[in-house]
Amino acid sequence: MSKGKNRNRAGNMDVDAWRERQVLKRLDQTLSQRERAFLREHGGDTDAELREYVLRKARELGRMPHPLELDGGQYIQERLGDWRELARSLGCAPVSKKQGESVLRQLKEQAAEDFARERRA
Repeated sequence: MSKGKNRNRAGNMDVDAWRERQVLKRLDQTLSQRERAFLREHGGDTDAELREYVLRKARELGRMPHPLELDGGQYIQERLGDWRELARSLGCAPVSKKQGESVLRQLKEQAAEDFARERRA
């Protein structure tokens, strides 16, 4: 057995790596579902309506949201273009790399909690 790895009883599987893959899979599924649901409901919205949605979220957060924080964030980014330019045009400071990393970490943590809860059930 390898030292430092959490192996299953038979010793043939790295349990931590498996769990990480499952969490990332769940996160991808969740983000895809949010995108599809947003597109169904708002696919016909104008650019102005999408900008207003982002601005409303920015006001709620007190800062420019990261695209991953928004339902439809990827779609909005594809429609409206560069996120940094969008932030500036809305009068917001652009999203920093650190903020983006923090958002992704929080989403992964939530996915891990959801996965653990499902495994216990």
